[in-house]
Amino acid sequence: MKRGRLALLIALITAEILSGFELAMIYSALRYMIDDFGNPEAVGWAITGFLLASGVSAAICGRLGDMYDRKRVLLIVIGLSLVGSLVSGFSTGIGGVVTGRVIQGGAGAIFPLCVGIVRAEVRETSVPLFIGILAATMTVSAGLGSVIGGILVDNLSWHWIFFTGAGVAVVALLFVMKFVPARASGKVEKGVNFSGGILFAPAIVLLLLAITKSAQWGWLDARILGFFAGGTILTGLWVNSELKARVPLIQVRLLAQRQMLAAVLAGALLGLTWFQFLQIWSILLQQPTATGVGLGLSATMTGIVLLPQTLMALIGGPAAGWVYTRYGPRFTMSASALVLGAAWLVAAFKHDSLALILAILIAMGLASSFLYATIPMIIASAVPMNRTSEATGLMSVIRVSAMGIGAQIVAYLLNTSTVPSPSGPGSFPDQSAYLLAMSYVIGGCLLIFVVARMLTNHSMAERHGAVPDSRRT
Repeated sequence: MKRGRLALLIALITAEILSGFELAMIYSALRYMIDDFGNPEAVGWAITGFLLASGVSAAICGRLGDMYDRKRVLLIVIGLSLVGSLVSGFSTGIGGVVTGRVIQGGAGAIFPLCVGIVRAEVRETSVPLFIGILAATMTVSAGLGSVIGGILVDNLSWHWIFFTGAGVAVVALLFVMKFVPARASGKVEKGVNFSGGILFAPAIVLLLLAITKSAQWGWLDARILGFFAGGTILTGLWVNSELKARVPLIQVRLLAQRQMLAAVLAGALLGLTWFQFLQIWSILLQQPTATGVGLGLSATMTGIVLLPQTLMALIGGPAAGWVYTRYGPRFTMSASALVLGAAWLVAAFKHDSLALILAILIAMGLASSFLYATIPMIIASAVPMNRTSEATGLMSVIRVSAMGIGAQIVAYLLNTSTVPSPSGPGSFPDQSAYLLAMSYVIGGCLLIFVVARMLTNHSMAERHGAVPDSRRT
């Protein structure tokens, strides 16, 4: 790899580390923040506020980067993350913490902007490898962020997760300023539909708010119904405005493109099913053995057992880029979905051995990292250059929304059949509930395999003459 491209990659990796830390470290601090502020619901807004701002930022700032200069917009969202970290870190009240977290939500645009920068700066055949590395960085940094956050709050205070985030943001700013080329995307067309396109922001905020708060308030709560109604109406107005616009702010018609549609569907299915793995495995690994299910591990040991699954992304992300380049998107996504589904199938019927569970989790980590990395690769190769970050951001919003819905579905499935806790008034899922929840995830993997068959499978190696025509499918 040439020195300039290596420096570019390192700069983008630092930005992705920041994105992962901002997402994950807060979870380690929740208990301590509840102790300090005494209001679990208010503390919960430190997560909700970030997710809402992140969803808006992913698509809107991604689009602004496509229109103007992705480096400039990336520096802005990293700067917002830095400011938000300092606001939260120096706050002594929950209002200040939540305000800082909302500002930090600009980090939601980091990955879409990085994908757009890679596509603009790296030769086409190397794009999948770079995207795979960035996707792996996002996954691993989120996993390590939870561990580092736990160390910080146990030995210092919850304020230090924000000060650490601010330090990473400074490094990311310096690296991006130094090593990412400034490259205006071209002359912006006149008449961009800013007034109608900006309706996306309140629409997605209301819908995400309904999804994230439904577990706490209940699906039939008047506030949830109102959020859904308002979000749906605004979404309809936004879509109608963008379809009529000569130059839409966010190109809704991208979703009609076959490759883009398949990528978005796969991302939504991942959010609905696979991304709920922590909810299933965290309970199963810690559940007392006296219930007839579970291994009875401590929380610390559970984190250690789950860590290899996360670290497999270091192999899976870059490897997915090589496989994608050589064999194309349909093969990469199909094979990954089948392996992931097979791993869950084994787990559904055999999960009483720690050694077997570790092997299963490693297989899941490898297959899921392939899928997670493949989706933005497909988008980057399918949409126009000047819509890359926008399209990646739009997919991210849809995936996050699906994750919120999937969390409710899995929680319901795990509660369909329970056994009493041997040490308290609570209860745990029984064998049939775990089988049902895991079958739901297996079904999602099979649907991803079906979606993968929608993809055309011309690999980059074929397009560039690296393999014979007989390999085309």
